[in-house]
Amino acid sequence: MLIHTPFHHLPLNERGRDFVVGDVHGHAALLDCLIEAVHFDPDCDRLLALGDLIDRGPESLELLRRVEKLPWFYSLRGNHEAMLKASASSVRAGLLWHRNGGQWGQEIPEETLRELVKLIDGLPLAMSLPLKDGRRIGLIHAEVPLGLSWSDVEAIRHDHSPSQHELDPDDESLAATALWGRSRITACEGVCKLLQPERLSMSRLATLRFAIMPVPGIDQIIAGHSYSLDRRPVAYANLLFIDTGVFEDDGRLTLVEPLTRRCWQSQYDRNGRPCIVVAEGEPVPAPTPFPAAFD
Repeated sequence: MLIHTPFHHLPLNERGRDFVVGDVHGHAALLDCLIEAVHFDPDCDRLLALGDLIDRGPESLELLRRVEKLPWFYSLRGNHEAMLKASASSVRAGLLWHRNGGQWGQEIPEETLRELVKLIDGLPLAMSLPLKDGRRIGLIHAEVPLGLSWSDVEAIRHDHSPSQHELDPDDESLAATALWGRSRITACEGVCKLLQPERLSMSRLATLRFAIMPVPGIDQIIAGHSYSLDRRPVAYANLLFIDTGVFEDDGRLTLVEPLTRRCWQSQYDRNGRPCIVVAEGEPVPAPTPFPAAFD
C-alpha cells in the first residue's frame, strides 16, 4: 500500500485487526509463517512493516512487490530501502548497499530498479496507528531523536525532503534518525547492565536519564532497526523494539498485535524450514524497570 507522504495517519481499523512486523530482511517464508499462525484475514486485517523488508534474505524483490500490490500490506521506509533508492543515482551509495546485503540488486534489470525506487519514494518514514481502545501507536523504523515529541515526527510531512539525509547515519536530523538512530536503545541496554549506577557522574547520569525518557505525545512507539541479542523484543518507557535479528543464524522474526499486546515469533528449524516459536503467541514484554538512581 503506497502512501506518498513522509508521515501517514492510518485510519482506525474498525472491522479487523492490525499487526506490526519487525525487520523482515528478505525472509518472506518466515513472514508467511507468522501470517498463517495468527489466521490473518486479508479482507479486514492489516499488516504494518517497520521497514527493512529487503536485503540479507532470499526474497527481497518479492516483499517489495507485495507492498506494491496488496492493499492490506503497508510498510515504512527503512535504511536498507534508503540505500537501494540512493544506489540508482550514486556509485558510492551502490557500493554501500552492496556491502550491507544489497547484492541481489545486481541481478535485476535497470528498469526494475527504477520501478523499485519509485515504490520506495511512496514509503513513509513514520505512521500513527489508532486502536479501538483509544490508544495511539507510533510506528518508526529506528527512533525519534532525543528531545523531540511525536508531534515533531508528525510535522515531518510538511518540511522534509528525504533524499537530503537518508545515507548519513551520523546526521542528527529527524529524517536520518528515523532511519538510522540507535541512541535510545543503546542507552536502555547500557542502563540495564550498570551494576552501580549511583557511581556515575551527575552529567553522565543526566545524559542517560534523558535518553530513556518516554517520547511525549504518543501512547507507545514500536520500532525496529536495532536487534536484540537475546532475540526478544525490548521494552522500556513507552518504546517497544521488535527487531530480533532475523538474518542471524539463531535469529527470529517478530510480529506484534498492539491492541491485544501479544507477539509471535518465527524462525528456521534445524532443517531450514520456517516454524512458529510459540503457536499461541506470548504477551509483549513489560517495560524494563530501571535502577532507582534513574527515577
